[in-house]
Amino acid sequence: MKKITFFISFLSVAMTTEAQITIGNSDMPIAGDSVLVSVTNTIGSIDETLTGANYNWDYSTLTFNSQQERKFDKPQTFSSIFALLFNIFNTSYGTQNHTITSLPIPGVSITAAYDFFKESSSSLKQTGSGYTINGTPLPFIFSSDDVVYTIPMNYGNTDSCDYKYGLPIPTVGYYGQTGHRVNVVDGWGTLTTPSNTYQTLRVKSIITSVDTISISTLGFGTNIAQPKRVEYKWLAAGKQIPVLEIDGTMVGTTVTITNVAYQDIHRSGAGVNELSATSFNVTLSPNPSTENVVLNYNLTSPSAVNITITDVVGKTLSTINEGMQYEGAHSKTLNTKELNLSKGIYFVTLQSSTAKEIKKLVME
Repeated sequence: MKKITFFISFLSVAMTTEAQITIGNSDMPIAGDSVLVSVTNTIGSIDETLTGANYNWDYSTLTFNSQQERKFDKPQTFSSIFALLFNIFNTSYGTQNHTITSLPIPGVSITAAYDFFKESSSSLKQTGSGYTINGTPLPFIFSSDDVVYTIPMNYGNTDSCDYKYGLPIPTVGYYGQTGHRVNVVDGWGTLTTPSNTYQTLRVKSIITSVDTISISTLGFGTNIAQPKRVEYKWLAAGKQIPVLEIDGTMVGTTVTITNVAYQDIHRSGAGVNELSATSFNVTLSPNPSTENVVLNYNLTSPSAVNITITDVVGKTLSTINEGMQYEGAHSKTLNTKELNLSKGIYFVTLQSSTAKEIKKLVME
């Protein structure tokens, strides 16, 4: 009887060990990869803090607002000013940053953000950024890299790093940031999203940062502590990027979710939100709405613009040709009665020859 009990215990331990995956270098992206994700900004009533060993996370009820194609560009394809500093010798790939929209400096605007990464057998590091600030592309080289992952990853691993970057901004002054990242692999188990079920490791990251700014015309400089950021990432074998990522800001122990993205297939009617240097920064107001909706967007260069409205199954309800428009901010009022938009969910697509952006519109 003791031998049988020992065998069952041994088998149980062996099965548990086998279920705990390890994430390594082969599970990271490589230059040329492209992954489609669905994006939203809420997880409903789900508690994102819950985790542990052999845990079952159920995020099957997530509802997307838009879709994005995450591209990992080869260094030889970078624009010239970035290619001088980030090349095949020090950079594995670059990718569009979909979340950075501003800097804490009056009169300074960002119209594009780009991140550069170096991958090795032991880590994935962010080594730089490229911002288009007031129309000028500026490369920021990290003097201390941000170690996004230490590889290989296993349940219970903990690591941390300090990162730093900064650069003078022509005619403005200076912008830089120092930060501290702590990564903890705090769970393993089964994750279910609207598109699939995965065996995963979960990594929780806490990032504290301080911006340093100076404005030369005012002779003014200061340090500004930024809200603490938290990232929850579920990683699966061979999936390049997290199959689910939840980002937020923290005040005490309270997390305010700012962005949610999960790997997905193309959804009819959703389109692909390909953010580029000419993305539109679309807003719909009010949304949800019971009346007319104001569509606001920005053009970084003169462009012809078309507006398309589709329903949830992809049927085109209306196409509006705005013709050639000037650079800058634009506003368009959508008369929902004339467009016959009753209660329901719709998608508003803005498209030019170089960019497309899709926003979900809810009519109540």
